[in-house]
Amino acid sequence: MESIDLAAHADDFDREVAATPAIDRFCSTSAWVLAAAASLMPPRAPFSFRGDHGYLAAMRGIHPAGFPYIEPLELAWGLAAPIVGRDVDALVEEIVAVLATRREWQLAILSGLTASGPQRRALDRLLPVRWERRRGTPTVRHVASLDGGIDAFLARRSRELRKSLRKSQRAAAAAGVTFEEVRTSSEAEATALYGRILAVEARSWKARDGVGITSGPMRSFYGQMLPRLCAYGQQRTWFARAHDRDVGYILGAVFEAEYRGLQFSYDDELAELGIGGLLQYHQIAALCDERVARYDLGTEMDYKRRWAEDVMETEMLVLVR
Repeated sequence: MESIDLAAHADDFDREVAATPAIDRFCSTSAWVLAAAASLMPPRAPFSFRGDHGYLAAMRGIHPAGFPYIEPLELAWGLAAPIVGRDVDALVEEIVAVLATRREWQLAILSGLTASGPQRRALDRLLPVRWERRRGTPTVRHVASLDGGIDAFLARRSRELRKSLRKSQRAAAAAGVTFEEVRTSSEAEATALYGRILAVEARSWKARDGVGITSGPMRSFYGQMLPRLCAYGQQRTWFARAHDRDVGYILGAVFEAEYRGLQFSYDDELAELGIGGLLQYHQIAALCDERVARYDLGTEMDYKRRWAEDVMETEMLVLVR
């Protein structure tokens, strides 16, 4: 395998991500991992390689305790899979050879592995027995099927959720709330779109409680990722509007017929209108029209159970040499 600048190989890397089995595809793409590496992770050195059968997308650093380590570009949530390629057995063989010959690490973290997936099976078979193996805490995502269109999707939801949506639709209409979809492609349009998103976020409970994307590393993370999503045609955004201003938004991205929800917020003063649920409804209806097959709502939160019927679980493998 040859050492590479992953950003320079982003398009080919994403094609391999699309063909890699049993991983969180969107959160392994270049848009996600490069933005996360630049915004959410501590300073590290590149440790990415391209071989005959795919990629190892990683970074290397020195722990405060003094030992050298290797980890994925994104380890804020551990969603990204650093082992990317369609021929898993051959790729893992290449990666193990690289790890065995490079001395820059004492500890290596491989995230985004499904417990019984082909990457984990190949690693269990090919890793040297002298390397200690530890399992990390699993990460769960909630996933909904969009098969059958919006009516079928709603039929799979609870009676209480459907009733709540109808009530919110009546209340929002009475308050003069409308909904519009926004697609952009240029960097200037992406910048303007992000400005609209941040303006809504600033009036939300998330900003009030300091958990939103209006400041700090998360602002930078989405600020770096959004132009890539727009340029690739992956961005999907809806706004709720009232009295000629934005009062809510929902942002996500489509990759390989799967929608990944990213963020949504609404004006805290209009919370009683159920704008969050209505934004979800409009986004899902549009995705169904687009024939998107699945909706990944992301990591564990209580409300996501009401909108999804399946889960995807991945874990980390920690190697100690």
